[in-house]
Amino acid sequence: MRLIALLFGLLPLLALAQPKIAVIVDDIGYNKHDSQALMLPDAVTLSVLPHTPYGAALAARARQPVMLHLPMEPLSTRQPLEAGTLTVQQDEQQMATILDSALKAVPEAKGVNNHMGSMLTEDRQRMDWLMALLAGRHLYFVDSRTTAKSQALAAAEAAGVPAVARNVFLDNSARDLQHQWQRALRLAKRDGQVVVIAHPHATTLAFLRQALTDLHGADLVPVSALMPKVRVATSGKITPNRG
Repeated sequence: MRLIALLFGLLPLLALAQPKIAVIVDDIGYNKHDSQALMLPDAVTLSVLPHTPYGAALAARARQPVMLHLPMEPLSTRQPLEAGTLTVQQDEQQMATILDSALKAVPEAKGVNNHMGSMLTEDRQRMDWLMALLAGRHLYFVDSRTTAKSQALAAAEAAGVPAVARNVFLDNSARDLQHQWQRALRLAKRDGQVVVIAHPHATTLAFLRQALTDLHGADLVPVSALMPKVRVATSGKITPNRG
């Protein structure tokens, strides 16, 4: 009996130690076949591009958590910027106007991640502006990590915005999908949690439907479940809760 009691006492600790995997499917909105992402499990987070042909309708239909996939200026100039892209030339008010327009297009969004954005996320001032805007709208942020020099997490921490960064990106070739998924499982086991971002390619969605049936002991959770808690300091500034 004493052994049984001990085992039951350990169950809460084992639950706490369960690795967690958050999967975000972003780039949703340009293709009607993006609707296939809605067939994924309820804990998968969908990140929807604003002002796209199918984005608003898909966000409204989704039973999964929805984020805003906010276009941001990249370092590359090979492609023209999309309408509603945040750029390093804009001031804080212009950024606020663009953000609010995007949120109006995807009102279901509870958080934001960057679409492209390697130039903008390296700009600390504009990241500070953006995080202040997100804090005022009670939104979390996921850094897609399109550049190793991103200032997004540091700015989010300073503003008290719950934020995490992408750890693994799933490409759309079968070999790369399997390789990166195994890496995600290893990171989840090592670190306790992992954030995976994928795009709604048919090959990728088919892979996820299969892979998510067996997480090797990990739990699939919405990305919002991995957000650090924040608290308001006595000075009035918002600071991360280390507890």
